[in-house]
Amino acid sequence: MSWVEIHRGLANASTLFVAALAIWALFLRVRSLPLDGGWFGAAVIGEILLLAQFAVGWILWFQGMGSVLPRAWIHILYGVVAIITLPAAYLYFSKIQDPKVQTIAMAVACAFLWGIVLRSAQVVFIPVS
Repeated sequence: MSWVEIHRGLANASTLFVAALAIWALFLRVRSLPLDGGWFGAAVIGEILLLAQFAVGWILWFQGMGSVLPRAWIHILYGVVAIITLPAAYLYFSKIQDPKVQTIAMAVACAFLWGIVLRSAQVVFIPVS
């Protein structure tokens, strides 16, 4: 299995995992429940998944695969945004007193992160001749 396949698999897993986090947070909000330890544990697992994808991306970059991306800097920018979104959202929204607002805010942050991960996956590798 090549690093490209691992990176692609981590991207698929990240996309599905972050979407599940957003849906889970929305479900908790609809039921008027605060975010619980299970959700925060899953968010930590999601962050570790994103960090692993980021690390494999850097391995690919140092192997010279960055030259086959049409706009490599945008792909890197989306990767950086993806790994800082959940911690930044938690740090910012944890100061809100109302747990219902915290829940919907984290759902929106996860939906934003889902869009970022989807968008970064749309950068297609150009075949090397």
